[in-house]
Amino acid sequence: MDFEIGTSVEVIQTEEGLQGSYFAGLVIDRTPGMRKIKYATLQDDNGNPLEELISFRRMRPPPPKSMPGITMGGGLGDTFVEGDNYIVVFDNTPDEEFLYARRHIRFHHECSAVRDRNDQTANQFTCIG
Repeated sequence: MDFEIGTSVEVIQTEEGLQGSYFAGLVIDRTPGMRKIKYATLQDDNGNPLEELISFRRMRPPPPKSMPGITMGGGLGDTFVEGDNYIVVFDNTPDEEFLYARRHIRFHHECSAVRDRNDQTANQFTCIG
């Protein structure tokens, strides 16, 4: 993925308090190895959508639109279908279960930058999950 202008992305945050969290945004400009992102939910001090110039290493494609099949089980993080619109997720520390609307569920996926012949990060990603 080359992250062209108009491409939806997710950006990992590095600031304290947000570290490790991903936020959705849209590519609005490009320079070599960098993209200017307009965030969907993060705002500047004036309440406008935050814009930030970031490197490819902090971006990944958004999750797939369609949900893969649900793994049925009973252990940590396992899920059960509750009707057509809800999913139950179990956590055993402490023993709790949470009910989520399907529209709020997003499946975890890992994306890694592809390396070229010179072991340089290419402008492409592979995603699994």
